[in-house]
Amino acid sequence: MAHDALFERLWSGAAPMEEWTAAVSEGAITQVADTIITVHTTYFCGSVTAIRTDAGLVLIDTAKPDTAARTLAVVRGWDDSPIHTVIYTHGHIDHTSGITLIDEEADARGRPRPRIVAHRNVRRRMERYEASHGFNSLVQGQQFNKPGYVYPIGQRRPDEVYDESLSLTIGGEEIALFHGRGETDDASFVWLPKRRVLASGDFVIWVFPNAGNPRKVQRYAADWAVALRRMQKLEPEILIPGHGPVIFGKERAAQVLRDGAEALEYLTSETLRLINEGATLDEVLHAVKVPPRYLAKPYLLPKYDDPEFLVRAIYHFYAGWFDGDPAHLKPARTADLALELARLAGGADKLAERAAILSGEGQTRLAAQLAEFAGAAAPADARIQAIRAAVLQRCIDGETTLMGKAFFAVYQRDAEAKSKA
Repeated sequence: MAHDALFERLWSGAAPMEEWTAAVSEGAITQVADTIITVHTTYFCGSVTAIRTDAGLVLIDTAKPDTAARTLAVVRGWDDSPIHTVIYTHGHIDHTSGITLIDEEADARGRPRPRIVAHRNVRRRMERYEASHGFNSLVQGQQFNKPGYVYPIGQRRPDEVYDESLSLTIGGEEIALFHGRGETDDASFVWLPKRRVLASGDFVIWVFPNAGNPRKVQRYAADWAVALRRMQKLEPEILIPGHGPVIFGKERAAQVLRDGAEALEYLTSETLRLINEGATLDEVLHAVKVPPRYLAKPYLLPKYDDPEFLVRAIYHFYAGWFDGDPAHLKPARTADLALELARLAGGADKLAERAAILSGEGQTRLAAQLAEFAGAAAPADARIQAIRAAVLQRCIDGETTLMGKAFFAVYQRDAEAKSKA
């Protein structure tokens, strides 16, 4: 199967992923094989792959709430057979939420609901989402600036689960599932051995691996690399990423899997080397950097997660939450520390003014620290909050990652509102 012109521009780095997202926004099909399609609606939703078998359709993932109907309509335009089995590659809502519409369709047509197959930990994830529903709603609403957002829960849970691997034969189609840990602890990648087709789930996402999100539970950079190496050994001829366009060709698939593994292996080994030498988190964060040759790859651009966040997550995984600074073992309240620093500086306004100067000089990390102390020492001071908002805006402007921009923006909006109160 040949790649189209847009893909070639993506592969070369000449086109941004936003252009591809716009091109598929109405619902687009990639013909993977005569009996296999992948449906895309946006980069920001997991792709859905449909496999036609003698027993009915097998779907790999189901889309998110606002793209599920569009995705199902595209699938139905291709094949109207009953959906026999749904595979969740993991439990994130942009991969599981479409099951509600699929079930409703089956009920309306008097057909059995499809069997759902996934790793055992998907059930545990869904239970955790219910337990932390308020937090997830708050964090997602903040990150995407959607006040009042309610995180979707209640997706139907898997009927059949597995631990390390699972072999299925459905309507003559051989399908193998393998477990790995990466962005999540419940992830599966799906292998069609007769066709040499690999559906990677979110182990491949056309950006730098998302293993460091600051407001999510532990993620697994080292295990992610192990999973990519296992996929590489399969020698797929077609690679279906969890997000982004399908990759055709054995060489290109191997390149994507190899480069992703190498980048994660480098971050892990360098972080571990410094941990084993007794380095603090502060020292590790400012020493470990991804080699530029990886970040220049169009499928490893640090556009969503920040490699620095991954280093922090790797440190936490191996060394725990204590960062090596005794002042952080049993820290003072931030407000008390801020007031003390303000007294030493001659007032909270002095901290804010210095933050503004540092920000103007491009020292946004230091400026943000001082601005936050100033804001904590004088939360009702409109001028200080305005300076804080301006400093945080500089942080946003200097960020390359969507995640970094989004989290800075949460507090920039807070400062902006307080400056006008």
